[in-house]
Amino acid sequence: MPSATLAQLDFVKDLNSRQLKKFAKNSMRKGDVHTAIFFYENYRNHNKYNHKINYELANLQREVRNYYAASELYAEVLDAEPEKYPLARFYYAQMLKSVGNYDEAIKEFDTFRKNEKWGKGMQVYTKLARNEISGCDSAKILIEKPLNVSISNLNPTVNGPHIELSPIPVDEKTFIYASLRVDSLVYFTADNVDTDMPVRQFYRARKEGMDWIGGERVEEPYNMAGVETGNGVFSRDGKRFYFTRCEENWKSEVICSIYRMLKNGRVWGSPEKLPEIVNDPNYTTTQPALGRTVVNDWEIIYFVSDRPEGKGGLDLWYTIWNEEKQLFSKPANLGSKINTAGDEMTPFYNSSKRTLYFSSTGHPGIGGLDIFKSFGTRKKWDKPENLGYPINSSFDDLYFTVSRLEEDGFFVSNRTDSKDKNTCCDDIFYYRWDDFIRITVTGTIFPFEQDRFGRKKDLSNFDFMNPDESILPMEGAKVALYRMDEGTGEYIFLDRYTTSVDGKFYFTLEPDREYEFKMEGLQYFDSKNYLSTDFFNFSDTITMPPTWVNVLTDKPIVLENIYYEFNSANLSQKDKNVIDTTLLILLREAPEFIIEIGAHTDSIGDAEYNLKLSEERAANVVKYLIERRIPRERLVSKGYGASKPVAPNFNPDGTDNVEGRNKNRRTEFRIVGTIDQLKEDEGDEFGPE
Repeated sequence: MPSATLAQLDFVKDLNSRQLKKFAKNSMRKGDVHTAIFFYENYRNHNKYNHKINYELANLQREVRNYYAASELYAEVLDAEPEKYPLARFYYAQMLKSVGNYDEAIKEFDTFRKNEKWGKGMQVYTKLARNEISGCDSAKILIEKPLNVSISNLNPTVNGPHIELSPIPVDEKTFIYASLRVDSLVYFTADNVDTDMPVRQFYRARKEGMDWIGGERVEEPYNMAGVETGNGVFSRDGKRFYFTRCEENWKSEVICSIYRMLKNGRVWGSPEKLPEIVNDPNYTTTQPALGRTVVNDWEIIYFVSDRPEGKGGLDLWYTIWNEEKQLFSKPANLGSKINTAGDEMTPFYNSSKRTLYFSSTGHPGIGGLDIFKSFGTRKKWDKPENLGYPINSSFDDLYFTVSRLEEDGFFVSNRTDSKDKNTCCDDIFYYRWDDFIRITVTGTIFPFEQDRFGRKKDLSNFDFMNPDESILPMEGAKVALYRMDEGTGEYIFLDRYTTSVDGKFYFTLEPDREYEFKMEGLQYFDSKNYLSTDFFNFSDTITMPPTWVNVLTDKPIVLENIYYEFNSANLSQKDKNVIDTTLLILLREAPEFIIEIGAHTDSIGDAEYNLKLSEERAANVVKYLIERRIPRERLVSKGYGASKPVAPNFNPDGTDNVEGRNKNRRTEFRIVGTIDQLKEDEGDEFGPE
């Protein structure tokens, strides 16, 4: 493993100022910031008053987040040549804020903001300065009202002298993180230019007692020798792992890309780089987080990129993995509620709470990078909320994650105590909410006796609270959880649960919220329940009364006795009567359903002709239903031609199977969704789901 002995820099005392500056410039061109700082600091021993170099060194110290050293250098530049380096005051104010000197930071931001000499080129920075002032004001308020949370810096087996990043909870006793396992800072010069640069790799930490023990390198194929690796996330079912690898391109620019591994049984397959529609080769794509779409339950990949058409430097974007078409959608920006003129990064998405956690320099915060949360999905978000002190500090706080139990997790910070002013390197911190309230709700789903269209039977004298033992709970029932948006009063989808043989569902709720429960997947009537958690200031399990539903499967149901003239798509009056007494009643009784009308033919004739004929037949049923005042958005027509027979078209001896052909010439309907789901997924990059 590389160590500080890679580069013996005793020769530096023999270099003159010109040589030191040359070494520093060469290091900067190679992207080796720490070595550049080393040579520039030695240059200052020869010439402390070269303010151009001082400004460059201040920027480098800010880049590695050595805030105390950077602030001293910016102060020197401002004392000597404030007009020549206008951004020095903005950055100086940022450094003051980052070490908790809020009052002085406000004065410097205000001085910078009021300087009218800067012109249009400084508009972004003047806007950021206003946000920074707001952050300084709110910081003092937040610090006076600290959160009830315990925070601990993990031990040296996890946190080394370099940056640790991207803690990924695996289970209650394991997490994976990225680290550069080097004993001390390493400098690279012409003497060791051919030595492989150490790179970050994935390591594992395990909980032993009350402590976390790290440093266990994760096996292949997670890591790849010589390639910078980190920023991973597991899918909810644990079968997919998304992560980032970074390498230099032909311009010597470090470009990061997202990779995906799939699990087959207990074995992980080889990593595959996501296609260029996601990984633009000219820009960085990194830090994946995962959510799910509402209707199809497809994977949403949130990520960070500096690609064009963003709101600032680094923005949060998303793409959707279409499982049916096996492709990714064109990435879309999360929008101006999330992204700012500053940087947004390190997203983590809690699917069960539909909450995005991310870090930002653009939203008003306590320090440089603060952690925020926002309820929503894709382009629809609530106003981000600062997570508060002491999760956020005057330093940089990022990579916030939530464990599966939700009462604890990890984050990353370069915070330090008053005795240690070295803020260069990020450590992983563990947090646990001291006042965490866990509200669990459970219930059992039972089916009513029903007819084939799910309509109610006689329920007089029915004992809803004490089901007869002969009535089995529903296995495979899908229950969707919605939370009321306090601003609009609308119920927004949160999560779904599929029952097992006991028919039970389970959800974890938050205090002081209004919830709605709906049945989905299999389609139901009268399936909504409501629950309020107002006044719950303690952990509890709520058992709801039995939920009784009328069931209509999402399998296609044949509309019997609908016949068409040979080669005709027109509906007869008898066909219309069948629709009026079956499907039309269903649609009026359940106004939330979206129905697909599917028409099929037998195999006589040309396949292309049959497909067109079936499409016309399905479209005519839809047209008739619209005439009967069923809204167009609730109806989908689909022609299948002869592609999905339900019976043989020919007998074993090759003769026509008349009965089979009659069964194949059919019109069906199936429920494909609800109006609420359609509204939820408006704007899907793939079109209607």
